[in-house]
Amino acid sequence: MGKRFIEGARVPVELVNQKSEKEKQSGGRPPFWEMVFWWTRKPLSGARAVIGASLLPEEITPEEFTTQLRLNEDIPHKYSPLIFTNREFLKYFQGKKMLDPFAGFGCIPFEALRLGLEVTAGELLPTAYIFLKAILEYPAEFGNACFTSRYYQ
Repeated sequence: MGKRFIEGARVPVELVNQKSEKEKQSGGRPPFWEMVFWWTRKPLSGARAVIGASLLPEEITPEEFTTQLRLNEDIPHKYSPLIFTNREFLKYFQGKKMLDPFAGFGCIPFEALRLGLEVTAGELLPTAYIFLKAILEYPAEFGNACFTSRYYQ
C-alpha cells in the first residue's frame, strides 16, 4: 500500500476550510444541526474530505479529489459523493471499515457511510446516542442503499 492523498502536499486544505466554515455558519448547516446545540459538531464537508483523503492514493489530482467528493459544490454536504459512479475511485472505498467509538451526533460516521464504508459507531451520552442512531439508521433504512452500519450502545 502506497502513500495516501492526505499524506501529500496537494490536499486542497484552503478549499476544505472554506467549505467547512460556510457549513458552520448559519444557513449552511444541515437541518438536523438545528435540533440541538452541540459544541463539537464537525462540518460534514471536512469529515468527508479527511476520510476520502485517507483512503485515496497520493497519485490522484486535487481536481479529481474535489470533483469526486463534491467539494466543488457551493454546499457540498447537500450532495452525495460521486464515487459510486466512478469504478476507479470506488475500489478505494469498497470493503473498508471505520470505527468511531466517540461518535457524538455522528457527523463523521455519516460521511463514512456516504462514502460506502461499513461503520461501527458508539456514544455513551444518552442524548447524543439517540441522535446518532437517527442520523445513521434512517438514511440506512430509507435512503441510499449503499449504507451499511453497526451500532453499539
